[in-house]
Amino acid sequence: MRAENSGLSRRAVIQGAAWSLPVVALAVATPTAAASTVCTATISTTTAAYSRLSATSALFTWVAPFGDGKDLTLMLTAENNGASNMTINTTNNLVLDSSTQGGEAQASVRLSLDTADLRNIGGGERVTFNFALDGVPTTVNDLSYKIKDIDGVQALDNRGGAERVYLSEGAGTYNATWIQGQGTGSDPWRPSTGSPNPEVAPASAAGNVAVTVASVSAFSLTFIANNSGRAVGDRPNQNIWVGPFTFTALNPACSL
Repeated sequence: MRAENSGLSRRAVIQGAAWSLPVVALAVATPTAAASTVCTATISTTTAAYSRLSATSALFTWVAPFGDGKDLTLMLTAENNGASNMTINTTNNLVLDSSTQGGEAQASVRLSLDTADLRNIGGGERVTFNFALDGVPTTVNDLSYKIKDIDGVQALDNRGGAERVYLSEGAGTYNATWIQGQGTGSDPWRPSTGSPNPEVAPASAAGNVAVTVASVSAFSLTFIANNSGRAVGDRPNQNIWVGPFTFTALNPACSL
């Protein structure tokens, strides 16, 4: 009787061990699957496909940066801003340009304004940048880029050169001999009244502002030209270049 009871006990132990095996296998497999998920990606617009849809709309696209079939995009949308003395140049605005500007030959987005008349009232354009993953707004970290070639003959308001730039998000560093301001609407980045020359050569970085943003999903950049009072027959377009953009993209699936 004791021997029979002992045999039943051994079978119970063996059966219990057999049932436990799949549970152990599942526990091992789960961390392996999680480890294969890409949670962050360091990204630059130099590796993106760029589509200029019109003079006021353009799109950077990164195909499935996390390997899950979801594309990351950066949409640019431009609109006239402020007074009507400056209008968007339909040929050059939002063109991706790899020529030497701001001391480097890096693919950057050109923002271009036409001088409609010589009133000194600061018209221009506002460009909105929106990040999205699979069509859903998404936040990126450690965004950095350059605003290049801020220059222009000294404007009639005695506050610096013609071209002015300000942001909704971000901080900037620059050469204070050439550039002044805080990048805000009331104190935009602009050529210094004491800058050595009103125009910056393409091979020079003197008119650049290096921008950083800790975390952002959307922001705007406003480019205005406070006219310099040139003659009626001298109405050149005004241009700056923006980019390349680099940032860390975050996979939302890793926070679930």
